[in-house]
Amino acid sequence: MNKMIGIVLTGHGSFPIGMLESVKLIAGDIKQISVVPFEEDQEVLQKDLRAAIEEVNTGDGVVCFADLAGGTPFNVSSRLAAEQESVRVIGGTNSPMLLSSLFQRELDLDAFVQLAIVEGKENIKPFGDKKKETVEAEDGI
Repeated sequence: MNKMIGIVLTGHGSFPIGMLESVKLIAGDIKQISVVPFEEDQEVLQKDLRAAIEEVNTGDGVVCFADLAGGTPFNVSSRLAAEQESVRVIGGTNSPMLLSSLFQRELDLDAFVQLAIVEGKENIKPFGDKKKETVEAEDGI
């Protein structure tokens, strides 16, 4: 079997479900991924996250992508990661970060996390940047 890092998507309310549906429209069916929404109960969240990590971990590690760094899903995931050598947590998940990561899952766990963070940061752009590039490109002869 090919090396593949497992992914757990978590966040407040329907965030993780919506994020998965969004990237599936672009990437198609995704293997070894689990979604854990947080509603109100931290104990339920912890139990569900623990089960999701176990479900997607085939020995190559797991990365929990959470919506907000410092939010409850991030904090609970982090507590579980502290107990398990092969689990990492990323807060501030965005679509480009997740999408790019889906195609890099054979990487070493720490390299995978670094790539995801770089992709997430580099794909945050204001509208003005693109507009200026277009105008400059059209002005020349």
